[in-house]
Amino acid sequence: MRKPLRIKLIADERASFTVMFEPTGMTYELGPSEHMYAEVQSVELDEMQIVYWEGGVSVWPPGPILTLDSAGERLHELNY
Repeated sequence: MRKPLRIKLIADERASFTVMFEPTGMTYELGPSEHMYAEVQSVELDEMQIVYWEGGVSVWPPGPILTLDSAGERLHELNY
């Protein structure tokens, strides 16, 4: 079995932003210097889309995704 792809999402020290995972619409707020992780569990499509909008980004993962806090603790399983 393929190892999940881990993505680290980071807000720089000057700004906060929202991370939204589609198609569920689950949102996470990252404050200055905060980060979180997302693990793509399996790849169902050939690409992952990330859309910037004022105040945040929307992530369209290529399959099921597991979100984790900055300590690596499980938050949510999305698109399962």
